[in-house]
Amino acid sequence: MKKNNILELQNGNGFFTFQIEKNELEILRETVNQHFSKIINSTYPDLKLKTRINDYHKISKKVEHNKIWPMKSRVLSKEKYNIFLESKLAKKLAEIFGKFSISDENNMGHGELVWRLVRPNEKSDVGPIHCDKWFWDLNPNHKVPDSCERIKCWISLWCDNKNGLQIYPGSQLKNFHYKSEKRHGYVKPIFDESNVETFMQKQNCTPGTVIVFNDKLLHGGVVNEGTETRVSMEFTMFVDKNNIS
Repeated sequence: MKKNNILELQNGNGFFTFQIEKNELEILRETVNQHFSKIINSTYPDLKLKTRINDYHKISKKVEHNKIWPMKSRVLSKEKYNIFLESKLAKKLAEIFGKFSISDENNMGHGELVWRLVRPNEKSDVGPIHCDKWFWDLNPNHKVPDSCERIKCWISLWCDNKNGLQIYPGSQLKNFHYKSEKRHGYVKPIFDESNVETFMQKQNCTPGTVIVFNDKLLHGGVVNEGTETRVSMEFTMFVDKNNIS
């Protein structure tokens, strides 16, 4: 199984998927929801909001959506990070890749577990098509440990319309053009090619779906056509090159 996963990641479609158990999904959901509630209520204490994150779209007009959710605000705490390292998911990933660490791209002082939310029918919430490698190429302060490579892990937490990511299978073996611009204090890549939409495939995601993918894989979000806020969590692993060659 391990060998098949790595072959798929490197030389096949560029990704593989599996499902976490329901109890582990509920733990991740509650962890992210608590973080969300803490930020909302500390920023807007007078609103006394009790909304859960998957219902965020119902109250998002009451807050400054474009200001309240920079990436740093969506990184789980060091305490939650340490707990995650003992989870079944972390242990399963270690079985596949061997010992790994998680990147700290914003200098938080610990590995970054980042959650995202996408409101129903809000195109502005959707991440554009890109390769994660481009972000690292454009930001020289993002350091990769010697003898390691990057692997991305994405987890669906709430998703009621069976999709969350679109992927161009096998694109980790191709080269694409992109431009860059500075937004929100970061230099970000902008995909600079057309006619790839026909190759993008929506993934059939349900709550608890895990997608592990090559950081050269072309992917992006899709518009949330469901009735609740879509929520996911993601992180970048540093894995030993010898374990995936």
